[in-house]
Amino acid sequence: MDKKEKEQLEKKMNLYKKLGAVKFQKIVLKLEKIKFRFIKKYIPNSVKYYDKYIDFKTRRLLRKTKTIEEKKIITKKNKIAKMSIRKELNTEKNRNYHIDNNKPTEIINLLKWNKKVHEQGLIKDAILIPVFITGTALNIPGALPLLIFELVSAGINFECINIQNYNICRFKIIEPYLKRREERKIKREMEDYGEAIEVIHKTVDKSESLPTIDEIVDGITNVEQLKQMKALLQVKLEERQKENNNKNPVKTLQK
Repeated sequence: MDKKEKEQLEKKMNLYKKLGAVKFQKIVLKLEKIKFRFIKKYIPNSVKYYDKYIDFKTRRLLRKTKTIEEKKIITKKNKIAKMSIRKELNTEKNRNYHIDNNKPTEIINLLKWNKKVHEQGLIKDAILIPVFITGTALNIPGALPLLIFELVSAGINFECINIQNYNICRFKIIEPYLKRREERKIKREMEDYGEAIEVIHKTVDKSESLPTIDEIVDGITNVEQLKQMKALLQVKLEERQKENNNKNPVKTLQK
């Protein structure tokens, strides 16, 4: 990245910051903890429901596919989505607001995805608000509460888009650093736990759904794989504990 591009990104960041990105993100991160605790307490089967929803969407997409390669990609995305929601619930962190230390460069795509979701929401608000304004003017019952709801929804969607724009710029500036960090980690893990990682990947690939721990263990064929698997699991456990102690990984990189 050249100096001019960096300056342009920083200029945009300052604009998004003035529009409330940093302040609103603090509110979002506080609500994040409340959301996950509510889900765990009152919707204990949320993963089961989410899996069914993902499987439903996957089946619809598979019916439209024509090649084996496309089917493999869709099936892989199904597994990634299921693993992601489990990680979110375990860590009580939304994937698009926190860097994954194993795949730090992924954050930019997640931010773009979340931005698109809120853009679609804002379009919906823009269509419905004039309808409810007209309904309120004509004294149609229920129009005013719906108008208030859509106005609040529009404000939230706007600020969420603003947050994502701010973070996209922020992470683009440090993307070269994130890439180097990710490459070093992948290289180090492949050197230390390559055989165990291969066992996990093979088990995930051949399993129709997410494999269980027992299925992964069944894929181990020698002592070295077993040693590496134990060491890898210990490292991941320590990383998880360290991550949980860091309340807001995204915030630590803010200016």
